[in-house]
Amino acid sequence: MGFFRRFFTKKNQDVETEASFEESEEEILEVLKKQYVVDVEENVESIESILDEDEEEILPGDVQPAPDYDQSNAALEDVLVDEEMESFSEKNVVTHDSIEEIGEHLNTARIIGDLPEEVSFD
Repeated sequence: MGFFRRFFTKKNQDVETEASFEESEEEILEVLKKQYVVDVEENVESIESILDEDEEEILPGDVQPAPDYDQSNAALEDVLVDEEMESFSEKNVVTHDSIEEIGEHLNTARIIGDLPEEVSFD
């Protein structure tokens, strides 16, 4: 008889039913909304802290034209005049009188991809 009592009493007990899809969706949406509000507040606080920090002052730089190249006072008529134009190809060229002043940092350099001595085709 105890077996039958257990069998029939289970029917009478409240059995929890699984939540429907709509109910679980509503619960998840509520959790997501709360988490969204918390995330937005944290982001706003971090952005405010960044904006409240002291900004580094950038010093204005003095822009100067390259020497001997600036022709700022040229006019349109100067371009149309037939006269010999100044050549800037030799400006700011560094010439060395001897190799010793350059240094000896290339003495140990190897020649790669080329023959170290002259080739003759006789």
